[in-house]
Formats: sequence, C-alpha cells, structure tokens
Amino acid sequence: MILDIGGCWGWHWRDLHRDRPDLVVVILDFVKSNLLHAKNLLGGRVNESVFLVHGDATALNFPDASFDAVWTVQTFQHIPDFERAVTEAYRVLKPGCLFSNYSLNVQPYLRMLYGLLQRPYIIEDWVPDSFWLARASKKQKSLIASIFGEPVCERWSEILYSPELHLSLPGRLGSRLGWIDSRLSNDSGFLGWFARQRSFHCRKK
Repeated sequence: MILDIGGCWGWHWRDLHRDRPDLVVVILDFVKSNLLHAKNLLGGRVNESVFLVHGDATALNFPDASFDAVWTVQTFQHIPDFERAVTEAYRVLKPGCLFSNYSLNVQPYLRMLYGLLQRPYIIEDWVPDSFWLARASKKQKSLIASIFGEPVCERWSEILYSPELHLSLPGRLGSRLGWIDSRLSNDSGFLGWFARQRSFHCRKK
C-alpha cells in the first residue's frame, strides 16, 4: 500500500491495475478540487486500487506504520513546515519501507538566465501572491537523515523536460525525448546542474 501525498489528479496511477495489480494507492491532497478531477480521471479505479483522501500532510489521519511506501512529487516543496511533513511521513511508514520526495532542483544555468531577464528565481521563499516554494536543498536532505536516522540517497531527473523554457515535449506520453530523458536520470549528480528535479530517498529502520 502506497501513500501518495499531494497526488493531485492521480493521472500517473491510471494504469496501476494493469501494471501492478498487487498495489493499492492512497492519494492524499489538501485541495478538494484536485480530488474531484482525480475521481473523474480514474473512474472505476477509485475505491478499488486507488483511494482518494482529503487531508493535511502535516497532520496525517492514519495510524502509525500504515504504508509500505510514502511518495511525494513536488508537494513538500510547497509546505513551509517541511520538518513536520517529513516527521508525519516517517510515522505512517512501516519499518523497512521507503520514503521518496521529489522537488524542484536549483538549476544554476536557469537562475543566471532569470537574472539576465530580471526575473525572480525563488529558491526558498513565498512566490508573490501565490505559494511557498523551497527547492531541494542540503538542509532538507539533512532533516530527512535526522528524522529517519539513516543515510539519504539522491537522484536527479527531468534533464530535458523544462516547461519554464517551453521544452515540454519530453513530458508527453510516448515521447522519444521522454525516453531519452528517463535514461539521463541518475543518482551520481551527473547533469545535476541541468536537472529540473532532485529527489531524496530514505528507508525507515
């Protein structure tokens, strides 16, 4: 059983019943309208292999050690109390199981480009009149390691995909560039300067 925190519309789970019929996913989202879209998109899968829950990542309404994996994609980066969110993820995770958190990476080349265009490149701050954004950082990695008491692995992905530069073709289903992009993803830091996404992975003792 997987907990997807901030799972939004859940589109990436739409073929779960075909690819992994042994899995059950609980999508938790703070925004109710996202869950309504997910219900329409997932159709008959809802309440069978996928369950939709309205909730708060910093106060999960699940018992301790409920899930075999906790995964979150570009959600914790929008939660000001990152430490509390990770602590809750740790609490509901079963011993021996994996936590994965994907966030936007700090891209030096894009930061320089924004500077040349006199546009703000936010690393950790409130986006004016919008939301909180904290890109993946050493501080986050250290917090996860402290809470889990285990080493944290890193991974870099979305090397070619860059909607900020209107390079969205690699993100389309069946895209050849997307296939190449997936092969460029790595855990060595190679091309990390360009990677749009950086993720932290840690296993609970």
